[in-house]
Amino acid sequence: MTTRLPDPERSNALLIGTAHFTSEAISDLPSVTNNVSALAEALTDPVAGVIERTRCQRLINPRAQHEVGAALDEAVNAADDTLIVYYAGHGFLTPRGALHLAVADTDPAAVAYTAVPIEWLRIALAESPAKNRILILDCCFSGHATSAMASVPSAVTAAIDISGTYTLTSSPANSTSIAPPGERFTAFTKELINILHDGIPGAGDLLSLRDIYIALVRSLHSRSMPRPQHLGTGLADHIALGPNPASRNAKPVVRTDAPAAAEVPQVAPPADIEKIEKEFHQALVSGYLAMKRQINYNATIYIRMISNLGAVGAARQLLHASSVSSGFTTLWEKGRLDLTVEAFVLREPWSVLFSEDELQIARDRLAAYGYHPN
Repeated sequence: MTTRLPDPERSNALLIGTAHFTSEAISDLPSVTNNVSALAEALTDPVAGVIERTRCQRLINPRAQHEVGAALDEAVNAADDTLIVYYAGHGFLTPRGALHLAVADTDPAAVAYTAVPIEWLRIALAESPAKNRILILDCCFSGHATSAMASVPSAVTAAIDISGTYTLTSSPANSTSIAPPGERFTAFTKELINILHDGIPGAGDLLSLRDIYIALVRSLHSRSMPRPQHLGTGLADHIALGPNPASRNAKPVVRTDAPAAAEVPQVAPPADIEKIEKEFHQALVSGYLAMKRQINYNATIYIRMISNLGAVGAARQLLHASSVSSGFTTLWEKGRLDLTVEAFVLREPWSVLFSEDELQIARDRLAAYGYHPN
C-alpha cells in the first residue's frame, strides 16, 4: 500500500501539554512545554512539515477539562484529511482502570472529575470527518489507550475501524513513561522529534507511521526505556509525518543530543515488516488448512475474518475480544492450542507485529488453558 503525506490545507493538529500542576501531589514536568513547541515546529516546518501553521493548535497547561474539550471539538471538526492529536503530561488511572489525562487543576483524589477521560478523545476521533486520525500519547499508563481504541463494543468503535485510526503511546498499559530530570524533552517525544528531523536510514522516502513506530522501539529499547505501543487500523498506518531526510542524505535540521541507537535484533527493520506480515498471513491460512486436515475442524468464520481484515487485523480483533472465541474453545477441546491465533502471534518473527499488551493477552489466555508455548 502506498505511503502518502497528509494534505496540509485539509489537516489539523492539536498538541496538548500539561507541565505544571496546582496539586502538590503531582510533580511538574517542565520538559512537556518543550515537547509541544518542538513537535509543532516539526509538523509545520515550511519544507518538511505536514500541517499548515494556522491549522496546528498548541494548548499548553490547560487548567480544566472543559478547555481540552473545547479545543478538541474545534480541531476534530475542522479536519477532513488527517487529524493529529498529541498529549504529553501525567496519565492517571481511576479505581476501575480508566485512563485519564491530567490538566493543571487535576486532583489525584478525584481523577474522574478533574482530568480528561480517554473516552473523550476516542469519541472525538470517531466522530471527526477526517479520513485518517492519529493519536499520540506521551504519559504514564498510556498503553491503556490502545485497548480503549480497539475493544469497546459499540458503533463508535466500528466507525474507527472503518475510517482508520492510528494510536501511538509512549509506554505499555501498566508502565510509567520517562521524563529525565534536567532533560529538554521527555524520552519518548525526544526520539520522535529526532526521527522527524533526522529520518530513518533504510526506510523509504516518507516517514510512515509504521516505520516511525519501529524506529522508536529500536531506539528506546536500546536505552532500556519503556517500549512504545501502537494500534493501527484502516489506512492510517500508511500515512507519513514527513519526508525521510535519511533517504536523501540530508543533514539533520535540529539535534536533541540523543545517543545513536544500537541494533536490537528482536525488532525487525522497517523494510522487513511487509514481508513478515505476508508470512504471518500465510501461516494463519496454513493453520486453518491444518485444522481441516488434521482434526476435521472447518473454521469458516476464522478464515473469513482473515480474508476481510487481513491476518494482523483478524489477530488483533480476536486478541482484544472480551473472551476467547468458540474456535479457541474447540481447539482446546481437541488438544490443538498450537493452532490458535494466540500461539501464532507469540512466535518469532511474527511477535514484532504486535504490542506488548497484545502479546501478554496471548500468553495469559494460553496459560489459563494450560498451554505454555516454548
